[in-house]
This record gives sequence, structure tokens and C-alpha cells, in this order.
Amino acid sequence: MITALIGALTGGGVMVTLWRTGMLSERSGLAVLLAAIAAFYPAFAAQNGDIGETALHVGIFAAFSLLALIGFRNGAYIIAGGLIAHGVFDAGLYFLGAPGPTWWPAFCGAFDIVAGGVLIRLLQSRKVPQ
Repeated sequence: MITALIGALTGGGVMVTLWRTGMLSERSGLAVLLAAIAAFYPAFAAQNGDIGETALHVGIFAAFSLLALIGFRNGAYIIAGGLIAHGVFDAGLYFLGAPGPTWWPAFCGAFDIVAGGVLIRLLQSRKVPQ
């Protein structure tokens, strides 16, 4: 539980910091954030040495990276949805088992969902370009 709380606080803090420093003035940073978040599981799987698991997570990474590209081109709401979707994915891996540290899915899932929610709120208030 504490891991998820730390992830949630970190996710919210990162988004507020990016907004307050002007780093969300364009969508490219958001797209990079989504793609970077999705890169952790392939790295963890590769570290474990399981080729099948690595290939699976590289494919999932590619899908989230494509979503980041689509969001970059078409709107930050797509990226916010991608962050939340990745958080839901993390929640699933929490119960199914994930490569990497056992605490990672709870931390990353909470980070992603809160970051996506904060981004939606910033977009709704027009504090961040859509």
C-alpha cells in the first residue's frame, strides 16, 4: 500500500512540476514520458533472461509507444488515456506477476493513473495545450 501511495504522490508531483516549469507547453514531453514509462518492463524482462517474456513486453512497449506517437500528433488527451491505460496494465501485472521488482507494478500503476488524471485536469482547465 505504501508503495502505491509513493507512486501516486510521485506521479502527481511530476506532472505538477512539469506544468509549473513550462515543460508541458507542447505534447512532445508527454509522448516521451508515456514511451519511457512503457520501456521499463522490457528492460526488467531482458534482465531476467526470458526471451519470450522479453518479446512480449517489447511488443507491449511498441503499442504504448505507438499510442504516444498518436497522442503527440492528435492530442494530449490520448496520452493521458495512455498513461491511465498503462496504470491499469500495471495493476493487472501486480496480480499476474511481472518482471522486475515485486513493488514496481504498484508504484508504476499508481504513478501512471495519478499522472494521467492530473494531466486530464490540466487539459480541462486549459493550463496545458491540448
